[in-house]
Amino acid sequence: MRHPHTRSAFFLPMFAALIMLEGAALSAPPAAAATLTVRYGASLMGVPVGKVKASLSVDKGSYHAEGYAKATGFSRLFSDARVNVEATGTLANTAEAQSYHRHWVEDGEAEDLSLSFAKGRVSDLRFEADKPPKEYADRVPVRPEHKTGVIDPLSALVMPIAGRRGKDLCEERKPVFENNKRFDITMRYARTERYNGGRKSYSGPAVVCAVRYIPIAGHRAHKKSERFMAANKDMEVWLAPIDTAGLVIPVKMRVRTEIGVLTATADRLTVR
Repeated sequence: MRHPHTRSAFFLPMFAALIMLEGAALSAPPAAAATLTVRYGASLMGVPVGKVKASLSVDKGSYHAEGYAKATGFSRLFSDARVNVEATGTLANTAEAQSYHRHWVEDGEAEDLSLSFAKGRVSDLRFEADKPPKEYADRVPVRPEHKTGVIDPLSALVMPIAGRRGKDLCEERKPVFENNKRFDITMRYARTERYNGGRKSYSGPAVVCAVRYIPIAGHRAHKKSERFMAANKDMEVWLAPIDTAGLVIPVKMRVRTEIGVLTATADRLTVR
């Protein structure tokens, strides 16, 4: 029998992986419409726990990103969670979000979140859940200013390169809004490695970025898992160039969780 509230222990790290792995960096606007799809396998301390599939389509200055993640193998003893996410927006010097949707199902209970954006501001928020969210006294209030100058978590990692290469790819700080939670994602250069994804994926050099999570509003200030992630210095993403698509994408992600190290690696890549 599953514990009724297992997200923070087993599946929220998977959703974090989906958010980070969904991101792709545009090296240049493709001359024609292009779609890149990447499949990832996730493991916790070497044990398979989930699958992630993400895609990014770019056409005439607009993008459409979507992804799907589900628990597999051993982790299904604790959670049968599945999540679908989707985002759209426009591209210029930066990505500008237009819409975001997340559908989450776990133990027969579902929740749907839809966000609309206008010039960097959250213009509409709709949230429906089979079970209403609980109120907690330690939740940091979300104020109107927390809904301006923001993007959704998928769009946060659609990054026009604008001539940057190598370690410069990691210099990012993104203001993110997801449901009623405002946080920053930062990246800085850590090192350069070689990634070997096999014949169906990417093999070659990858820039490794150290990632930090900075809560600002909407989070529970005294929650143990929240404090753990805010202090977590053991998170990184590996970025690799996919020349045929004119994109730089994450091929590996590693994050320490409260129950061990979660790793997600790209094992299949297609461009059309």
